[in-house]
Amino acid sequence: MTSSAELLLSLDPAMSGAADERLVWVVDDDDVRESLSFALQLRYKTADFPSALAFLSRADLDRPGCLVIADDMAQTASGSIQDELARLRSPVSVIFLTKETDLRTAVKYLQMGAVSVLEKPVDPEEFDHAVDLGLERSILRDRRYRLERLFETLSRRERQIFVLVCQGLRNGDIAELLNLSQRTVEVHRAHISRKLGNASPIRLLYELTQTLGGNIISAEFDGLDPQKLANAISAGEASCVQARRT
Repeated sequence: MTSSAELLLSLDPAMSGAADERLVWVVDDDDVRESLSFALQLRYKTADFPSALAFLSRADLDRPGCLVIADDMAQTASGSIQDELARLRSPVSVIFLTKETDLRTAVKYLQMGAVSVLEKPVDPEEFDHAVDLGLERSILRDRRYRLERLFETLSRRERQIFVLVCQGLRNGDIAELLNLSQRTVEVHRAHISRKLGNASPIRLLYELTQTLGGNIISAEFDGLDPQKLANAISAGEASCVQARRT
């Protein structure tokens, strides 16, 4: 049976099923909504909604996709559509359509993560480019969120041990550094393997540092002597290099 980690690590944005489906949703007035949906369905899987509330209640927000929405329809009872998607940790990206460009508003939308703000009537080439960019960003965001959820399944101690294993440290070295018994380290490693499946730890750590940022190690080792940690990691790396040479 394929683990969630294996599925996650095999996810290539260019090859994933999410990329193949290329989901685009449209929220606008009836006439605009129908014309945009008609044009979009030639290249994408589309659906349209009469309001932001209808979109939020009926669309599958856990899947990557791009929302094209009129800026005057983007408010919900709890705030903006962007705020709501962020609260839900949805990977959906957003393109705003506006009747006339207001620079201050456009900058605000972009600062909040919008892909683009386009003035109606939209230029077809510019619109297609924005949608493609929105889908690309959404797929990458979906990957990030799934990596975050996967890493969150590990306890703090498991995360520490996971990172040290990836740095080449042996069980005995990890036990000494964390002031644990070697048996305890072995038990934690068994828990990690059960949660992450057969995914390569080093590859997973690389994916995590690329998507979550390079501060995982320092964030997970608060309270430990930084010099002792650095020395242990250096020794582990040297051991890995020596092993490759032999």
